[in-house]
Amino acid sequence: MPTIPVADGAAQGARLHCAVDDYLWPWDATRSVVMMHGFARNARFWNRWVPAVAETSRVYRPDLLGVGESDKPPSGYRYTPETIAAQVIGALDALGLERVHWVGESSGGIIGVLLAAAHPGRIASLVLCNTPGRISDEIKRIYALDRESASAAMRAYGVGEWCRRTLGYRLDLEQADPRLQEWVVAEMDRTMPDVAAAMHDCFEGVDTQPLLAGISVPVLLLCGDKSRIAAAQQRALAERLPHARLELIEGYGHGVNLLLPERCARASLDFWRAIELG
Repeated sequence: MPTIPVADGAAQGARLHCAVDDYLWPWDATRSVVMMHGFARNARFWNRWVPAVAETSRVYRPDLLGVGESDKPPSGYRYTPETIAAQVIGALDALGLERVHWVGESSGGIIGVLLAAAHPGRIASLVLCNTPGRISDEIKRIYALDRESASAAMRAYGVGEWCRRTLGYRLDLEQADPRLQEWVVAEMDRTMPDVAAAMHDCFEGVDTQPLLAGISVPVLLLCGDKSRIAAAQQRALAERLPHARLELIEGYGHGVNLLLPERCARASLDFWRAIELG
């Protein structure tokens, strides 16, 4: 799998990892798909989407700096929306991807909105799973546990324990297999506390709502109708995005990308086919 050097003075020498799923003939010309994981997660969270999507598209699953197989940033590194966007664009350039369909889960969807606003020529469409327009004050308080902030709680308890205590907001525990629950905790616990804390501080400060009217690409919104983090916000996104379609999945809370991966992948495929047909 390719690794891509980061053009960031504060993280000089670090490299991003990107999983590539390419089962097509070299001459098959299709729009590539980039799948971006959510906060403190990694490319493995898309594994169950790959078989369906890779039948007709080349799939690229990058790990953000500090998570998954990517290098860790130096101590004290500060994530910003601008540096994350620059690293992603750098990865697209290195991989030769001029314009892509973007699939983002939670904060991975927020990154997609930021890219579509700042680099509209690079994003052909957005699929936003469980993605809010911003992290609400209620969720900020919940994620802080008994500390002053979510980042302080992660540093105090570790990412795994913090994830376990807040998992019900990130994954519908009534629908999720207990083995899936433990896997999510274990995968997120691979992210170092200082990295997760710095990344969360970055995303807590992002509000995509002022950008929505200027997003001209087609958007598919996927979410469980019982998600406390995203359901109401996805309804608001659908109203404010000029070319959005909302698919609320009845009876499900957060995490439909993991709970119903094949259904979400097929919905995305149908969405892209409709775009191609005009």
